[in-house]
Amino acid sequence: MKDTEVKLYVDKNVQPVTQPHRRIPFHLRKQVEDELQRLEKLDIIEKVYGPTDWVSPIVVAPKPKSKTNQIRICVDMRLPNQAIKRTRHIIPTIDDMIVDLSGAKVFSKLDLNQGYHQLELSEQSRNITTFTTHIGLRRYKRLSFGINSAAEIFQNALSTTLEGLDGVKNISDDIIVYARNQTEHDRRLEAVLKRLQQMNITLNKKKCEFNQNKLEFFGYVFGEDGMSADPKKVETIKNTPPPKNVPEVRSFLAMTNYVSRFIQNYSTIAEPLRRLIKKNAKWTWQNEQKEAFLKLKSILSSDTVMTYFDPNKETQIITDASPVGVAAIMLQEGKVVCYASRSLTDVERNSYSQQERENLALVWGVEHWHIYLYGHKFTVITDAKFIENIYSNPKSKIGSARLERWRMRLLSYDFNVIHKSGDSNMSDFLSRHPDTGKHKQTSVAEEYVNFLAYHDVPVAMNMNEIIQATSQDVDLQMAIKYVKSGNWNNPSKNKIIDTLSRCKNELSVVNLQNGEILLHESRIVIPRQLQDKVISLAHEGHQGIVKTKQLLREKMYFPGMDQLVEAKCKSCIPCLAATNKKTQKPLQMSEMPKYAFQVVSLDFCGPFPDGKYLLVLMDEYSRFPFVEVLNSITGNTVIPVLDKIFSEAGIPEVLKSDNGSPMNSHQFKDFAKHMGFKHKKITPLWPQANAECERFMKTIGKTIRASHVHHSDWKKDMYAFLRNYRSTPHGTTSETPSDLFYGRPINIKIPFLQRQKKSKKHKNARENDRKSKQKMKDYADTRRNTRKTEIKIGDSVLVKQDKHNKFSTPYDPIPYEVIKTKGSMVTAEREDKQITRNSSFFKRVGTSKNEPNNEKSNANHDTTVSSQFEKKTRHETPSHQGNDSGDAVLPRTQRQKKPPDYLKDYVCQSTK
Repeated sequence: MKDTEVKLYVDKNVQPVTQPHRRIPFHLRKQVEDELQRLEKLDIIEKVYGPTDWVSPIVVAPKPKSKTNQIRICVDMRLPNQAIKRTRHIIPTIDDMIVDLSGAKVFSKLDLNQGYHQLELSEQSRNITTFTTHIGLRRYKRLSFGINSAAEIFQNALSTTLEGLDGVKNISDDIIVYARNQTEHDRRLEAVLKRLQQMNITLNKKKCEFNQNKLEFFGYVFGEDGMSADPKKVETIKNTPPPKNVPEVRSFLAMTNYVSRFIQNYSTIAEPLRRLIKKNAKWTWQNEQKEAFLKLKSILSSDTVMTYFDPNKETQIITDASPVGVAAIMLQEGKVVCYASRSLTDVERNSYSQQERENLALVWGVEHWHIYLYGHKFTVITDAKFIENIYSNPKSKIGSARLERWRMRLLSYDFNVIHKSGDSNMSDFLSRHPDTGKHKQTSVAEEYVNFLAYHDVPVAMNMNEIIQATSQDVDLQMAIKYVKSGNWNNPSKNKIIDTLSRCKNELSVVNLQNGEILLHESRIVIPRQLQDKVISLAHEGHQGIVKTKQLLREKMYFPGMDQLVEAKCKSCIPCLAATNKKTQKPLQMSEMPKYAFQVVSLDFCGPFPDGKYLLVLMDEYSRFPFVEVLNSITGNTVIPVLDKIFSEAGIPEVLKSDNGSPMNSHQFKDFAKHMGFKHKKITPLWPQANAECERFMKTIGKTIRASHVHHSDWKKDMYAFLRNYRSTPHGTTSETPSDLFYGRPINIKIPFLQRQKKSKKHKNARENDRKSKQKMKDYADTRRNTRKTEIKIGDSVLVKQDKHNKFSTPYDPIPYEVIKTKGSMVTAEREDKQITRNSSFFKRVGTSKNEPNNEKSNANHDTTVSSQFEKKTRHETPSHQGNDSGDAVLPRTQRQKKPPDYLKDYVCQSTK
């Protein structure tokens, strides 16, 4: 409309709401994108850039009578409408029209093409119409049908456009042109069309009526003989058959009693009917009752009880539904304006729940009297409490797909819903005796649920397959029966029925050509027979548990879906073999040895560029390191060096090492027996069990790499490092290694005063060690998402394997069987092959009763564990982890970055 811009007045006291995106089925997203592009080309909507305070979701629905499967995008404007202030403009009353149309004989009625979209919104009024889609935010550039003040704004704009023209009236987007003769009519019609053309306003040709001698407009019939009430207003009450039992008589009297103050001698007239509802009264329908019924029915359609509609008066709509029909009565100031009822279709009788029928009565009544109610505030009275909850609270859960569609259709009406008990509902009688005549049947809701059902069917399945499986599913057939009757009070120990009963308001029955299916909101309820198939379809490509669940939730629903998906994914061997394990065994913190050199740890570092190796022997009590340079790491070379160290420090009780070749030799075994110490080998490929020594390798390796960069003698730098290291308080014990090992500090280049011997230092060291280890255990267990192993003898497991190429899986896909467990050491065999590894190398095939069903513990679920510790340990603070026998070793708390390529040949490596 040329030279017209609409401004919406927003209440700043209302808090803006950014609503979450509402799910759009995958198979509809292409159609949604096409519709958005069409609206953008028509300049009706535009993309949103930058921040916006208001965001509303959309609902996708099929266009009525569309043969090309087109869709319509409906924006849920209920929350924004609470902030938009209503503008009040004068709307013509029936009294004005009676005077102006008096004597008119020729009429035409014009209907605008998408009337509201012909008004442009001002720039500052567009943000409140912002809505979210799967491809981003959009907002309206034109006046939208969902805006609550759109009717008054449009009425005023069109009235202003037609101002000054003779013989023209408009109510909302309907324009009536009238005249006393043909010539005058044609002149006036031409003037109206020219004015509309000048303002760029277009019409809907299919809905326009030209050159009529009788025309229905605003609920009245205008013709050569003057104005008369539309006979449809009383047709329903005139066609009502007499009651057949006591409840129907009571319902009829409730209707007449509502307007009894306008009926003279009402008590006398109704007395024969009231005798029938007395206690212990026998049913007799005689002439006396028949005459009373006919007289009351005649009065209900007379001018005594009925009135003309006045838009300036408060309007009430009373609705009700029965198993056979729906009815509505419009009242103003206690008098009846219109009666309306219609019978239910076969689908509505057989498939709708009572809740859906009650809502259908409300929707049908409001849309049936659209001409009276659109643009006016009115009240709906119903005897269904849940309807009041749905419409009074914009944030309430919608429920079934039909309820969602109906509520979206009523967004453009301004009304509130009030609940009153069914005993006083005057529409009850009409709903039980509906008019079976000419009223158009409402099929929009069925089109919507069928539309959703067919678009939710998986590609590898068809609707007939689901219908057939549903008909054979005893639980779903029972649920369909309960949905139709609305009676879920029957006690049942069936878990499926119990689960469905908790979401009963979100269920609806879809009656298709070949049978029935059940919908949960907008998703198909899959029968038990097809559940495994749809899970397999969703798991194609081996998505993880979470992604598989998300895909299923997009399109379907069935009780216990999460548990079934988890069981399917946890039993999928390719998935288990191709993913890393996200949980580890909790750390086993060992007790500090009782004295120095009681327990020692051994490891090797190298080789270095000159072919040398380092033998590192760590005292686990004092953390005092012994480091020796070797030319090779054979048993014949290692044993003399250890013999030398033992001659200086004494023979330990326990020596821990990895499973390297010198440690497995017969010479070393004989050496241990000869010396009298116990040789304890850690779990293969599990260096964390020897963490005390392993952690020291990082520290000394850094020194040697730094020496190489500095081009200095690495042995000289290493010895300097060892002097300082042995004189530095350890991060775990808070005492220097030399103090604990020798009982005194050692002299280094830095001068110091000789300290007095502390009598309690050994006790303090042990206490500090215990506290530090507990803190490290808590930190490491939380960070690593640890969990006690549940692997038992007889379990089928997959074993972690080395990565040979980029297609290698983390786990060997051919399962082993567990034959022996000792602490965290697990031995498994496959055919003639046995292996021994830490339990963290294994992954059980399938689920266990003792294993919790938690998405966060799934093998293929990405989990991020936030650290619960803000304090960091002091430099070089290793964390202890126990080995298979419960002895303490430390995990790595500091990780070195990978060295540059030119240093890779000089990096210390542990020899296994």
